[in-house]
Amino acid sequence: MQTNTAEKQTIDWLKQNGLSDSYFASTDLLFVQAQQIAHNLLKHNQQLLTAEQTTTLKLYLNKIHNKAKRKTLTANAAYKVMTIGKQINRQLFKAYKAINSR
Repeated sequence: MQTNTAEKQTIDWLKQNGLSDSYFASTDLLFVQAQQIAHNLLKHNQQLLTAEQTTTLKLYLNKIHNKAKRKTLTANAAYKVMTIGKQINRQLFKAYKAINSR
């Protein structure tokens, strides 16, 4: 009974983070990490994204959610998402540092 509850909690956590339990184990970790970064950026930091970055992230999420298109994804697509994540993280850190240095 606890296992069932734990599985439900795991599935809920995956959904909250923009992941799907159905292909989590079969998809390469690089693509899963990029998917989580893209989901979190669009959910929490969309105001910091440019239009081009937003488009890139949405296209990546569309491809990763579609089983046929997922097979065509390359590591470069995941690295682009991770680069955007790094850029936004730097912006957030600079803003945080500016607020706390006052």
